[in-house]
Amino acid sequence: MLILEYAIWAFIIGGLLGFLVEYKASTKASSLMAAVGATLLLGQVYEVYTNGPVTGSVFGVPVHIDGLSAVFLFIVGIVSLGSAIFSISYMDHHKRRGKGWVYAIAYNTFIASMALVVTVSNLEYFVTSWELMTLSSFILIFWKEDKKDLDASFKYYLTMHFADTIPLFMLLGIASVLTGSIHNLSYSAIHTALMSAPTPTRLLFYALTLSVFISKSGIVPLHFWLPDAHPAAPSNASALLSGIMIKTAVYGLLRFDWQIVGHNANLGYLVVLLGAATLTIGTLYALRETNSKRLLAYHSVGQMGYIWLGIGIGMALIPRGGTLAAIGALGMFAGLFHAINHAVFKGSLFLEAGAVEYATGTINLNELGGLGIKMRVTALATLFSSLAIAGVPPFNGFISKWLIYVAGYQSRNLFLAFGAVLAVVISAVTLASFIKFYGAQFGGEKKKYKDVKEVKEVPGSMQLGEWILAGLTLFIGIFPGLFVNFLNGAVGTVNNGLVADIPHNLYKIGFGSVLFSPVLFVVLLGILVFGFYLTFKPSYGKEARPWDCGTTDFDPDEYHVNAEGFYVKFEEKVESFYRFMDWFYMIGSGIVHYTVRGYMWMASYFVKIVDTPYTGIKSVSDLRKNEVLYGDEEAFKPLVRFLRIACDVLPGVRLGTFVILALVIVGAVIGILMVL
Repeated sequence: MLILEYAIWAFIIGGLLGFLVEYKASTKASSLMAAVGATLLLGQVYEVYTNGPVTGSVFGVPVHIDGLSAVFLFIVGIVSLGSAIFSISYMDHHKRRGKGWVYAIAYNTFIASMALVVTVSNLEYFVTSWELMTLSSFILIFWKEDKKDLDASFKYYLTMHFADTIPLFMLLGIASVLTGSIHNLSYSAIHTALMSAPTPTRLLFYALTLSVFISKSGIVPLHFWLPDAHPAAPSNASALLSGIMIKTAVYGLLRFDWQIVGHNANLGYLVVLLGAATLTIGTLYALRETNSKRLLAYHSVGQMGYIWLGIGIGMALIPRGGTLAAIGALGMFAGLFHAINHAVFKGSLFLEAGAVEYATGTINLNELGGLGIKMRVTALATLFSSLAIAGVPPFNGFISKWLIYVAGYQSRNLFLAFGAVLAVVISAVTLASFIKFYGAQFGGEKKKYKDVKEVKEVPGSMQLGEWILAGLTLFIGIFPGLFVNFLNGAVGTVNNGLVADIPHNLYKIGFGSVLFSPVLFVVLLGILVFGFYLTFKPSYGKEARPWDCGTTDFDPDEYHVNAEGFYVKFEEKVESFYRFMDWFYMIGSGIVHYTVRGYMWMASYFVKIVDTPYTGIKSVSDLRKNEVLYGDEEAFKPLVRFLRIACDVLPGVRLGTFVILALVIVGAVIGILMVL
C-alpha cells in the first residue's frame, strides 16, 4: 500500500470531520487531518527520492510517481502543510459565516485532488482528478458568498468550463480513438499511439492541452480570472490556489505536451513568448494594486511567466542537441526550481496577508501601517518572503531566477536572450512592488486604522504555518545544492535521461564557469552588517523629524505617502501601457459577458422555474434570483424530500441546502460507481 493512499485516507477523514456540529471543532479537526495528509505526501516524496519511481494504485486508481511527479507532489505537500497548520486558528476568523463542514470537505478534497492530478498514470483519471480540483477550488472561492466573490467564482468556473473541461473531454475522445479503447488511456499507450499519428492530430492534441494549461496557469491572455478569484477565497485557500493549483498546469505542460506528445522546439518558442508577456503584464499590473491579495494574485501571474520562460528555453534548445541541449536542460531545471520556490514564498505571502487581515480586519494597503511593532513575527516572515520573490540573495527566488538568466544569456539565441533580459528588468519592478507591500503594512506610523491598540500578533499555529514556508525561503536560498539531484530527477524523466550539468555542493551552485556561493555571500554580508553596526551604533526608541531636503514649507504630517501614491510618477510614464491593457481587458470582459449570456440563453431551454411558467435568464445574477430546478435534480426530488423530512425529525442536526445537495451528489456518484 502506497503512502499516498494513507494520505488520501487522511484527507477523506478530514472532510468527514467537518460534519461535527460545532464550527470550531470541525474546522480545527479537519485542518489538523489535512496537515497529517500533507505530511504523508512529503513522506511519499522522500520514498521516491531515495528508492526511485513507484507504481501502484490508490483505491483502484493507477498511479506512477516518478521524478516529475515527486517534484510537484513536494509542492502539494509542503504548501498544504503550512496552510493546514495556519488554518487551525485562522478559520476562527470566518466563524460568523458558519458552514464549517463545507470548508472541511472542499479544503481536503482540493488538496487530495491536486495530489492525484500529479500522480495518476491514466488520462481518464487525470481528467476526473482535474475536474474535482476545479470544482473544489470553485467552492472555496465562493465560500464567503459576498457578491464580488460570487462574481469572481462564476468567472473562474465558466473560464475553466470553456477552456478546461471542454478541451479535456475532447482529449478523452481523441485518445480513445488513437488507442482503440476508452479503457486503455494510460500515458504510455497514448504516447505510443501519438508517435504514429498524423501531424494534424498531434497539432490538435497540442492545441487542446495548451488551452487547458494556459488557462489554469493564469498565463496571458487567459489570466483575467486569477486576480479576482485568488483574493476572493480565504487566505489559507488562496495559498493553495497560488502555491499549488496553478503549478499543476506546469506539470501537465511537461507531462503531456513534452513527454507524451514528443519534443518540439517550436513549442518552446511559443512557451517563451507567453512567459515573457505574462511576467511583464502580471508584474506591472501588480505594481499599481493597493489590495494586498490582488497584488499577490497579479504577482502569481507574473511569477508563472518566469516559470514558463525557463521551461520554454529548455523546450526550445533541448531538441537541438549538443551544448545547446545542455543549456536547455539548465533552463528547464531553473523553471522547475522556480516552481518550487514560487510555491514556497507565494504560499507564505498569502498566509501573511491572511494574518494581517485576521489582526486588523482589512487587506487595503492604504489603511494599514505600523504593524511591524505589533506583529514582529509576521513582519519578519513577510520580509523574508518579499525578498525571496524579488530575487534578492540569499533567498531562494534569487537562485532560480539567476539560473533562468544564465540559460537565456548562454542560449546563443537573440529571442531567448531578450526574454532573459526582460525578466531581469521586471525583477526590479517586483522589488519595487514588494517595498510597497511590506512598507505599507509594517512600516510607517501606527495610527492609520481604527482600534490600533487592539491589534496584536496572530495565534501561534498561524505563525508556525507562516514560518514553515518563510523559513524555507532562506534555507533553500543558502543550500540550493540539496535540491539539484531532486530536480534533475524530474528533468531526466521528461528528457530521456538528459539532466542539467550543474556543479554543486553544500557551499556553491552554478553552470559551467558561472558559480555562486550562497554560504560565502551570507558570511560576507554578516561581516558587513556587523561592521556597520559597530561603526554607526544605532540607537532605539528615539524620534526624529524626517529629512526635508532643507525646505521649511512642508508640515511633517504631509510627508506621509499611502500605498496608492508610492509609484504615481512611474505609473504615469507607462500610462499608455495600462490604457492599452485596460482596453484589451474590456474587450475580453465583453466576450466573457456575451458568452455567459449565450450560455444562459441556451440553459434557459433546459431548465424550469419552480411554480413559474417562464423566466428570462440572461446572466449569472438571474440564476441567483430564481430557484432553478434542473433535470437531474428532478430525478432526485423524492430523495431531497426525504432528507428535508429527516432534517425536521432529527433534532440538533442542521442540514441546510448545501448538505442536501452534497448528499445528493454523493448518492449519485455512488450509484454511478455501482452501475459501472
